[in-house]
Amino acid sequence: MRGLVGPHLVGVWLFGSAALGDFDRRRSDIDIQAVSAGRLRRSRREHLVAALGHDAVPCPARGLEFVLYAREDLADPSGPAYQLNFNTGARMREHVSFDAGEDPRFWFVLDVAIGRDSGRALHGPAAASVFPPLGPELVRGAAGDSLEWHVRHGSAAEAILGACRVWAFATDGRWRSKTEAARWARPRLSDAAPVERALRLRAGAPELPIAPRAAGPVLAAARAALDARRPLPRE
Repeated sequence: MRGLVGPHLVGVWLFGSAALGDFDRRRSDIDIQAVSAGRLRRSRREHLVAALGHDAVPCPARGLEFVLYAREDLADPSGPAYQLNFNTGARMREHVSFDAGEDPRFWFVLDVAIGRDSGRALHGPAAASVFPPLGPELVRGAAGDSLEWHVRHGSAAEAILGACRVWAFATDGRWRSKTEAARWARPRLSDAAPVERALRLRAGAPELPIAPRAAGPVLAAARAALDARRPLPRE
């Protein structure tokens, strides 16, 4: 990064499960976020893709999720707008995007909201000094969108763990790893068996898939907690 971006590189940070203490190389991605002082030319970003791809730098986990922002785009009203989103790895479908309109923006809102507090600097200053605080409504909206995405596109186990994380955040304002959030949720449910099964599946246990309806109570609790934190409409 220093060689390709040079003095325009503001910093590079470790985000995600590794920063939250929940990393498992069998299932986890390595999430790296970087910021440049200004927007880079397309050719420079293409050079980054070639330099960071799995063939060039083998990733010792499921894969690498790399996001590059320009500092000016971190405060976009719709949420942080990347200039490069790149996924690569032996067990990950490769994905390259140079346009922030191509991928769901809510994921990047959540990445920054969580990583601003938990991100670990690999180069440059602390994450909180570069990534700006995001508006509560923007974050709550992104959290709600993530719930709906899991329902439509993810497994029931992923929906349960994602809902536990959103529920915990909406309750006390603190972002946790998925594992920690699931442990937080267990005593608050009348039937914690689906959460227990989701945790075992996450750990690689030979469990049968969870039926989608089993995610219903946790999703309902997460949605209710998000709604409870929304400000009352002005008269």
